[in-house]
Amino acid sequence: MKNLAIVCCLHGNERYGFEVSKNQSFFPFFLSNKKAFIENKRFIDTDLNRCFPGKIDGNHEEKLAYNLIKRLKDFYYIIDIHSSSNNCPMFGIITKPNNEKIEFAKLLGLKKLVIMPEFFASGKALIDFVDCGISIEVGPHNRKENVEEASLLIKNIIENKINEDMEIFEVFNIIKKSKENVLINNFDNIAKGQVIANNISGNQIAEYDFTAVLVGEDAYKDVLCLACRRIEIS
Repeated sequence: MKNLAIVCCLHGNERYGFEVSKNQSFFPFFLSNKKAFIENKRFIDTDLNRCFPGKIDGNHEEKLAYNLIKRLKDFYYIIDIHSSSNNCPMFGIITKPNNEKIEFAKLLGLKKLVIMPEFFASGKALIDFVDCGISIEVGPHNRKENVEEASLLIKNIIENKINEDMEIFEVFNIIKKSKENVLINNFDNIAKGQVIANNISGNQIAEYDFTAVLVGEDAYKDVLCLACRRIEIS
């Protein structure tokens, strides 16, 4: 798979991808937001992963997005490395799902894959503008094992290992945070009526069954989590 590139540090505070790049030389690596990386900030002007395809005369991130798309035009497969602020097992994210993207995720050896709808990222994420792209999430940001686990995904591709037992989830709603103390974790299966957060004023109750993803992310202050359902794709 020679027409593959790996992108890291779309968000400057998600730093482990740079360490992954130093561990391998098989695929081209792109450090996306060097200025934010140096300053250890998520972004300088605006979220880089919410402003694709960018603008030639835009702000800092819009210009980066515009130029990154041009630099990636010769690559068909894109791995976009991210991290989350809370404890989270490694999983993949795709948009506009098709069999090719799902098979790509299996080739990475991922155990979990989440299909992200346009209403969450507004259709302006990097993976919306490449032929076959997948974002990788794991957390928290500074967890030591992140580098090793992401490097293993790359090794799986090189060795052509496929995980046929991958679980697939589909996001169907965004659950807003109404109480500060979050009581659930990533990929917990939540039952209708369960207390999912609380504070001194009371409890926040689940209105339906769901699987929780991106729980309590610092980047999304008003969001408690994304609500997913597990699906089967033959």
